Amino acid sequence: MMRQVVVGMVVAASLVGRIAAVGAEPSKSVLAYAAFGMQRVTVGSRARVTGDVGCLFDELSIGQGTRVTGSGAAPTIVLRKSARAAGGYFCVTLEGSGDACMPLPNPLIDGPAIVLASPGNLDVSASRHTKAQQALAAGAYGKLSIGTGAQVTLAGGSYQFESVDVRSRAKMTCLAACNVTVRTTVKVGQAARVGAGDGVAASGVVFNVAAQGERTAFDAKNRATIGATVYAPSADVKLGSAAKLTGALVGDSVTIGPRAHLTGPGGS
Repeated sequence: MMRQVVVGMVVAASLVGRIAAVGAEPSKSVLAYAAFGMQRVTVGSRARVTGDVGCLFDELSIGQGTRVTGSGAAPTIVLRKSARAAGGYFCVTLEGSGDACMPLPNPLIDGPAIVLASPGNLDVSASRHTKAQQALAAGAYGKLSIGTGAQVTLAGGSYQFESVDVRSRAKMTCLAACNVTVRTTVKVGQAARVGAGDGVAASGVVFNVAAQGERTAFDAKNRATIGATVYAPSADVKLGSAAKLTGALVGDSVTIGPRAHLTGPGGS
């Protein structure tokens, strides 16, 4: 009888230790998440997310077979078949799992900052399959348009644009840390590359998108590669199927396509 009691105490202690390991509260900084939506976050099937995912007001949905290495935090979390967040769940309601919700912090995050943009009037463009001879210096510009298969580099520093349109298989990369503020939208075509250039940390590149008059702030198509933090708290952010992002996604609503790979802050 004594042996049974001791074994039970050991098991209970191990369970308590496991809960503590996955029970650390999520960060209050919205930029600490791999993906965060003010209204909702939807992660497609068979995606891989290194880091935490969260939602402030509504629902976090994690698709079939998707793996999240960090925690999930939202009022309602829906797990499709074989989906899991290894760091546990901070929520009020959890669907699709027998796990219990850990208490959802209130407030979950600090208030998000508003994006203000002041673009210039000079439009910048690169015709399809061309490569800009010089890196674009920091400054305020109008529309930035990069044609199919074309390449434009940013020298580094602070930039203001009316809009950014990077077509399929095109490249827009920073040679040094850069902060890019956009008044309307950023569009990234299939298999395009946007963000940190070779040897530049993705954490040093930020796209702040005001999305004035727009429903969608950032739209990256299938197989796009993004090396940056995308911050657009007032409009939708979309990452296509099989796309790859190193950095963070913040939007009003965030949609991540099937088989996408996200590596959040501090991930590898």
